[in-house]
Amino acid sequence: MDVLLRRGEFGSLIPMPVVPGLEVSGYVKAIGEGVKGFYIGQPVAAMTLMEMGGYASVAQVKPELTVPLDQLGGELDMASAAAAIVNLTTAYMTIRNVARMRAGENVLVHAAAGGLGSFLGQMAKVSGAGKVFGTVGSIEKTKLATSLSYDELLIRSDFIEPINKMIGPRNVDIVLDPVGGDMRILSQELLRPMGQIVMLGNASGTEDVPQSSNDIWFSNKSMKGFNIGAYSQSAPAEVGKSAKEALTLMAKGQIRAEIFGVFPLEKASEAHELLEEKNTVGKLLLKVGG
Repeated sequence: MDVLLRRGEFGSLIPMPVVPGLEVSGYVKAIGEGVKGFYIGQPVAAMTLMEMGGYASVAQVKPELTVPLDQLGGELDMASAAAAIVNLTTAYMTIRNVARMRAGENVLVHAAAGGLGSFLGQMAKVSGAGKVFGTVGSIEKTKLATSLSYDELLIRSDFIEPINKMIGPRNVDIVLDPVGGDMRILSQELLRPMGQIVMLGNASGTEDVPQSSNDIWFSNKSMKGFNIGAYSQSAPAEVGKSAKEALTLMAKGQIRAEIFGVFPLEKASEAHELLEEKNTVGKLLLKVGG
């Protein structure tokens, strides 16, 4: 998201200049008038999302989208909290509120080793999924299957035939797609009748792919979209509640954050370059001060 933002790919939707950064962790520095439930110095994680501003030593956040880390019933360090609050909450809401996954359903996740994908596989398994498959961009990333709770990680250029061999043709219940482009068309070949694709992003940066509504109708399949940033504008309390529940799973050791590297804030450009090379796994963090 930060890379797409820096490139100006959102056009007039997000006018420049802007301070990027959708998620932060730190300590409460000040509390707005009328805000209750927090204290100065409290460890918290927060979603800045549409307001952004995370690339800074101080961020102004909404109380509804802020989670006190000392109220989770377990231990959660600052790095994991920052890495997880947006992507893990997205994964949590996608599985439980959007896809409404049922126990035993087969799930396919694209960009399975990325910032969001690294949580989607774990969240699906924790929620009782059957087989959980993922697609990745390189052979090296397939070695992460077990650590990210995937039954199998497959190269994105060749994933349909192997999945059909493992579970039978057209036997995937849910496809979770942060990639966009052709992945949305190809994935439909794997869906069973009444299966669904949930669109979570356009990391490929490609043009929108037209889709026939009649084809969806005749095939008895569905396509849904979920954008946590936009949804947080209309339902901040619901998103915040889900964030606390999602981080509680992590604090109790049921889900972990895959952190690729930590960079000082002044080296944010190096982190962006790594993201653009598409060789990273999980999340990259920017550390402010000491």
